[in-house]
Amino acid sequence: MERFHEHGFPTPKLESWKFTNLGPLARTTFRDAEAIKGPELTRAALELYRLTPNCHLIVFLNGQFRPDLSALNHVPDGTRIVDFTAANEEDLRALTAPPAVAVDPRARSLMDLNTACMSGGAIVHLGRGAILDPVQLLFVAVPGAEPTAFHLRNLIRAEAGSSATVLESYVGLGEGVYWTSAVTQFAVAPNAVLRHYKLQAEGRSAFHVAETSVRLDHQAAYRMFAASLGSQLSRNEIDVDLAATDAVARLAGTTLGRGTQHLDTTIRIEHSKPRGTSSQEFKAIVDGRAHAVFQGRIRVAPDAQKTDAQQISRSLLLSSTAAADTKPELKILADDVKCSHGATIGDLDEEALFYLRARGVGEVEARRLLIDAFIGELIEHITVDSARAYFRRAFDHWLAEGSRP
Repeated sequence: MERFHEHGFPTPKLESWKFTNLGPLARTTFRDAEAIKGPELTRAALELYRLTPNCHLIVFLNGQFRPDLSALNHVPDGTRIVDFTAANEEDLRALTAPPAVAVDPRARSLMDLNTACMSGGAIVHLGRGAILDPVQLLFVAVPGAEPTAFHLRNLIRAEAGSSATVLESYVGLGEGVYWTSAVTQFAVAPNAVLRHYKLQAEGRSAFHVAETSVRLDHQAAYRMFAASLGSQLSRNEIDVDLAATDAVARLAGTTLGRGTQHLDTTIRIEHSKPRGTSSQEFKAIVDGRAHAVFQGRIRVAPDAQKTDAQQISRSLLLSSTAAADTKPELKILADDVKCSHGATIGDLDEEALFYLRARGVGEVEARRLLIDAFIGELIEHITVDSARAYFRRAFDHWLAEGSRP
């Protein structure tokens, strides 16, 4: 808390925050979430947001663990899925570890605040060789009359040779101002495979600031897909350290903004050791007066020879008032590497639109088909069937909302 008071909220004067102004968040006074009694909800009310009917499910309502809404009766041997209050000493050390990639401490002040105030979250620990497919961490916010803050801390530890599919879902029910501050720590041991999915579908008046920190050991694999489509202002930071040889990280995601939303995705990939492989593919659709931000940094350490790192981002603007900022960055300190990045920002393809219109397709439907193709291709690359269907439903719902009068 002393560090947070010293640095305050990050401002656009910091290079990594130049596109995102947290002024609206800093000016809002939030009350203590622990003083709120969560509303009454049933499992049936949450089925729309559940990955599959038979997945392992841990539910948090307004930041508080709800065992009555969770489904943790048949967790496989060698695996722990518990809430924050059941953390042991080893869990606590891992929960409060510094992020995987070091940056200016002033840019991390919100993580300091989260550490000081964390009061809820999930711990998933896979033992050696354990298999867990899938588990969902479902965070539901039902805002009240006064702005409320939820400081969440999650830990996913995958021991050697284990495999898991983990979905983080953040959803808002009802109208009202609230702030979700979430930090999720991943530790992936040698030869373990972690498939990580995240849906940010907070309420339209919400703030969402999240840090995902991933450390990969020898021959560990991390695959992620993230979709940001909710909240008024959000920042999704993802830090991955390929901390040992032959590690693999494949990241993809989409940002869907409309109205006056501001949605920021910031990624830092650190290749610390030789023969690491990483890829990033992110797409944004921006409508109305919304603003999308993508920042992607790749750093290859002097010792990280034979690195293969690729990054691409594409943004599609659907209105003359929509905005997108993209900042790719490569910092290569080794000489035997294969690295590339690319970024594009543009409108819908007028020739493709004309082609569809010439064949009798209405303008609204033609635009919808082109938008669907732009994002649908990315969703189709999701390897887990249930996750692919989950994000397809979320995207279809977003598209349908935009077509309403």
